[in-house]
Amino acid sequence: MSFPIRENRSRNFPSFNQPEVVGYFSLTGREREYSQDLVQLKYYYDQYGKQVHFDLDAGINKVVRKPKDLNEKIDFLLRWISNNHGSIRANPGQDRLLKPDFVCFRGLLTKICTTPCESRDGWIICAAKFHGTIYLCAFDNDEQKLKNAHLTDRDLKFMSWGFKFEQYLLTDSPNASPNVKEPVNEAEEFCCLFSSKLGQHALVFGAEMDGICSQDIVAEPVDWKKIKFVELKTNKIIRTEWQNNNYKRKLLKWWCQSFLVGIDNVICGNRTERGIVCKLEDIKVSSMPKLAKNFWNASECLNFCNDFLNHVKTVVVRDYNECIYKFEYKLKDEIEMQMLPSSSELSFLPKWYVDQLNHIANARD
Repeated sequence: MSFPIRENRSRNFPSFNQPEVVGYFSLTGREREYSQDLVQLKYYYDQYGKQVHFDLDAGINKVVRKPKDLNEKIDFLLRWISNNHGSIRANPGQDRLLKPDFVCFRGLLTKICTTPCESRDGWIICAAKFHGTIYLCAFDNDEQKLKNAHLTDRDLKFMSWGFKFEQYLLTDSPNASPNVKEPVNEAEEFCCLFSSKLGQHALVFGAEMDGICSQDIVAEPVDWKKIKFVELKTNKIIRTEWQNNNYKRKLLKWWCQSFLVGIDNVICGNRTERGIVCKLEDIKVSSMPKLAKNFWNASECLNFCNDFLNHVKTVVVRDYNECIYKFEYKLKDEIEMQMLPSSSELSFLPKWYVDQLNHIANARD
């Protein structure tokens, strides 16, 4: 059963509840060790002014990269849920154990939202239904696997520049100066879990967060409603019309990532081809759809995501132990679906998680 992409979805903006933080965790060290704390929370340093000189190549030979061949799937999300299931338990009488219809990462939702405008990269998303909730997990397709296996030094450098930019602007405590002499550890991460509702779909999704704006140190328990997150991006200095058009297309992903977690501002570092950031620009997320109005439409993209989740909810009816549902976008006019055996290599719900939630469900009954 396929899902059409090119349908007209230029209707009103779908309802989307203000996202709320329901949890968080940190990934620390070279091996991305999980800890349910604030140790990787960073603070935005705003004392530079607009004109800067950040060398993104500085210390690049000492970068600590993520371990190769990571196969984390959505395990960190599941670990948080297993430790905190009470905070997202469904009300008595509902036909599922947990509140959300869907559990996934923000990146997966962004991937879906941008699909109507995506002409370069296809994707694979698998779905598993368990106690009434549909879990979604993205997998690399053959093209992505080939690309990842043949990353050039130039590819790795561009990836590292983004992390180095963050190091210039983020600190471990409010008002402290950034320490840009230490090697950048690209494996470390602070992740929040958000709850929201798109149309009729209750969502819980994880998102890596760059940092927060705060003059005071944040301590547990955190009042997340008072916290302002910030997103950091870099872009090559625009000198041609082609570069300007490419930037406007890029804004769609920036907008999706920020909108989904309620971020108001993106701090963009305008850089040279050699990786020197010369200027900082504060871009309002609400202004992005207007800036790029001839290239993408926010309503159409979010309606597409809403429609696709409707489709997934309609077709994903069998539980994870009966089959896995594979959805694939091959840069054509439709998203294809396959039903795979539960023993497939694309199965992604680990036994420890299944056992724990079954135990919880049995205790409830």
